[in-house]
Amino acid sequence: MAVPLALAAGLLGLGLAGFLSAAWGYALFLVSGALLGAGVLVFSVLVLTRRGETEKLTALFRRLFYAGAWSYVWALAAFAGYFTFEALAGRIELKWMLFGPAILAALVVLDYGLYRRLVRNNVPTWRRYRQVISREAVDPKALRRTLVDEVILHRSLYAVDRFRWLRHTLIFWGFAAMFLLELAAVFVREAMPAFGLPHVWAEQTHPVRLAFDFLFDLFGVMVLAGCAMAIAWRIKVNGTELQKYTDTPTAVFLLFVVISGFVVEGMRIAGSPPSPTHAASFAGYAAAALMPGGAWTGGTAYEAIWLIHVLGSCLFIACLPVMRLIHSCATPLGRLMNSQKQMLAAKKQAVLAGLILPKNRFE
Repeated sequence: MAVPLALAAGLLGLGLAGFLSAAWGYALFLVSGALLGAGVLVFSVLVLTRRGETEKLTALFRRLFYAGAWSYVWALAAFAGYFTFEALAGRIELKWMLFGPAILAALVVLDYGLYRRLVRNNVPTWRRYRQVISREAVDPKALRRTLVDEVILHRSLYAVDRFRWLRHTLIFWGFAAMFLLELAAVFVREAMPAFGLPHVWAEQTHPVRLAFDFLFDLFGVMVLAGCAMAIAWRIKVNGTELQKYTDTPTAVFLLFVVISGFVVEGMRIAGSPPSPTHAASFAGYAAAALMPGGAWTGGTAYEAIWLIHVLGSCLFIACLPVMRLIHSCATPLGRLMNSQKQMLAAKKQAVLAGLILPKNRFE
């Protein structure tokens, strides 16, 4: 622990002293993503198949996970040092000076919150039933089937209520797709120029930029439709037993973030010369058509709405671990565990064995 922390402090110090470029942070971020992705692949082989030696796969997964996690910490340290140096040198606009610390704080809070909810809170349960959990007891076929049915398709929810399934699917997969797309956009928009590669994002008519514009709007509309359906359903079931399945604060918050994003995009388009390429951002293009021309579409108004949108997005990311939206992930994971009948039976036996007193305990 001391060595990785010292390395993070060293990267932070070098960045603050002006000895690091942005490429260091992006390189470490890409390394972290590759290591964590490889770790997920190894973990999938470990739990979804019986291929390979268990001990070797487990050791490999741990090494990849810890290396990826520390690479992520080092990337944040390098970014913090570099962008602080640039800000103090006056080479960063005020909006980016506000956005940088906000997104950094949001990621730190998100990471800690997910760690508490998914790891720390489950450690006692893991330790209590560790003796009944083994790869030999896993039913890979049932696990794979449940992964498709419950985690990807949510078939149980579909069987209960198709309307709830649709709004849940639109929000869950729309948000997940936007998150992954933003990671890809960071590489194209920020990392490529930092590595000296062509800055295709700056070309408004470049096919890559247009593809990102279209997909962002597509996934944003999915989330918007899902949130609108969630709010409408909340109004319909108000005061009934079904109200317990609603999460109005999250739906309203996420709807605000998405709409403000479309407003920002519409203001950018409305303030730009007419171009057929604007149609790629179809939702923003529709928003621009509703906007009056003039100063409202640019300058201080645009900067203010942009700042509200990005800070709202950062706050939403930071609040994810305490929102009911996290149950969209927790519930399918619980169904994965419930698919393992042999381990559940062993768990029940362990519980019963602990409740039965030895014959001669009080003799």
